[in-house]
Amino acid sequence: MLLLVIGASSTLFMSFQSSTGTSQGPDTGAAAAAPVGGAFTARTAQGKEVPVPGQKPSVLFFFNIECGACGPSTRTLAELQRRSPADANYIAVDIAPYETTRQIEDFLALNEASSLAYASDLNTQLITAYQITQVSTFVVLDDGGREVFRAVEPSEEQLKAALATAGGNPGA
Repeated sequence: MLLLVIGASSTLFMSFQSSTGTSQGPDTGAAAAAPVGGAFTARTAQGKEVPVPGQKPSVLFFFNIECGACGPSTRTLAELQRRSPADANYIAVDIAPYETTRQIEDFLALNEASSLAYASDLNTQLITAYQITQVSTFVVLDDGGREVFRAVEPSEEQLKAALATAGGNPGA
C-alpha cells in the first residue's frame, strides 16, 4: 500500500513539473491543446474541435491515466454529457505530457467516455492557467470562461448544480 502511495505521489509530481519550449511530446496529434491564458481547443476522437471557452459553459476534468480515482470521475463526466449533451462542452484534460493520444483514447474507451472531447496539457500551461494542484479536479466555466465551480471528484448532482449556475440547463 505504501509503495502504491509513493508511486502515485511521484507520478503526480512528475505530471506537474514545468517544461519549457514548444508543444512537443509523444504524439502531439489530435489531442494537443493550444492554451492562451486558459483558452484552448480540445478535440473528440472523431476530430471535432471544441473551443474553451466556447459559446456555452464548459466542464473541464483534469486527469491522467494512472490516477485510480480518475476512471470513476471520467465516467461521471461522460454520464452527465449523455444526459445533457447540448448544455455544455465536456472536456477531459490529460495533465501527463508523456501520455500519448492512443493511451488517452484507450483510457476514455475503457471508462465508457469515448464521446468526451479531450486535450493534452503538454507544457503544463493548462494546469498553471487553471491552478490545478490535484488530479481528478473538475472546473466549470460559464460561456465567457469565468470559473463558477471547482471540486475534486464531485458528484453528478454537484456538477449539474454548477452547470445551472454557469448558465447551462442540465437534464435531470
